[in-house]
Amino acid sequence: MKIAIVIEHFNPRRGGAETYTAYLVERLASEGHEVSLLSEDWAVEPAGVTMVRVPVKGFTAAGRYLSFATEASELVMSGGFEVIHSMARIMGLSVFHPHGGVMRASLERSLASSGSAIEKGLRKAARWLNTKSDMLLELEAIIYEQNPPPRLVAVSNMVAADMKRYYDAPASRIDVVYNGVDLKRFRPANRAAYRSPVRAEIKIAEEDVLLLLVAHNFRLKGVEILIKTLAELQAAGHSNVKGLVVGGQSPVAYEDLAAKLGVSERIVFHEAADDIERYYAAADIYLHPTFYDPMSLVVLEALASGLPVITTRYNGASEIMTEGLQGFTVSEPRNVGAIVSAVRTLLDAGRRRDMSAAARSLAEEFPLERNYEGIMEVYRRAIADGLPTRVQIKKGS
Repeated sequence: MKIAIVIEHFNPRRGGAETYTAYLVERLASEGHEVSLLSEDWAVEPAGVTMVRVPVKGFTAAGRYLSFATEASELVMSGGFEVIHSMARIMGLSVFHPHGGVMRASLERSLASSGSAIEKGLRKAARWLNTKSDMLLELEAIIYEQNPPPRLVAVSNMVAADMKRYYDAPASRIDVVYNGVDLKRFRPANRAAYRSPVRAEIKIAEEDVLLLLVAHNFRLKGVEILIKTLAELQAAGHSNVKGLVVGGQSPVAYEDLAAKLGVSERIVFHEAADDIERYYAAADIYLHPTFYDPMSLVVLEALASGLPVITTRYNGASEIMTEGLQGFTVSEPRNVGAIVSAVRTLLDAGRRRDMSAAARSLAEEFPLERNYEGIMEVYRRAIADGLPTRVQIKKGS
């Protein structure tokens, strides 16, 4: 197949969409497909992949994205591709794969992650002033409102439901393809090699129970909730429970909160790490109290590493878990009491061992191969559909 893959920025360290795209283009190229990756910029150049720079002009975020979407749309429509698979909101695509989920749902949940009424008010005002958000919403609406829309890849049933709820997307155009996980890289056996060295590095004792959270967006993924959970556990006498946050965001505001709640000595903030499997190996429980995650890749990595997982119903990954078997799902991120209760259950080493085995078993149902086969089936359907009618982006959008 001659395939175009479109993503705004191509740097696997930026997040889940970029990490996934790196895997996909490398796999497609290795299977003999003719792959072109279109992006504004990139940090790596995968072997066998034709890299196409999308020229971008403009000084504002909105202006630059409009330029990217316009130029990328022109490039893919004139490239003679059989499949146009885009992670970004552009026109002319045959497969739309929004790793961030439905933007309208994401914005609503992002607002819910704000704390006080004042903070919510400020964020709401900022949203109205953010012309890039308005533009992305408009482009998203154009994609869904095409008749018919392109193939829509939902990374979870939660996202598929959002596609129907917000845009009345027909079920016949939606393909649910769960993320996959590298079962060789992320595995319980890593503990033997990495657990003690990493704990020594971050000054966590072997007898401590370590809660891990991997995130780039600390507010949306619930770092505040992790800190409050540690505070309540400390008040309940569980002084051996510690926290580790790995991610690229500045932790200053969260370090201040930890100090205010008296748990500064119980939480470690670590910069984003390429060797993230080492940190899963050092942990005992994966806590992901997210306000919105279409299908959290880090949860799959944690499960594959043999970690019991505590997350929320706003994480598409929760729908593959069985309550009390591989971990626990709480109804609301701010329900710290429910999270504390789940952690306390997992303080029993025997219960953790049982859940660790169940976690790994579940992850083995979601190998990268399963995801790849799902995407190839989407491509076959897209080719059968034919390329969409050309849609122009209005410069005034």
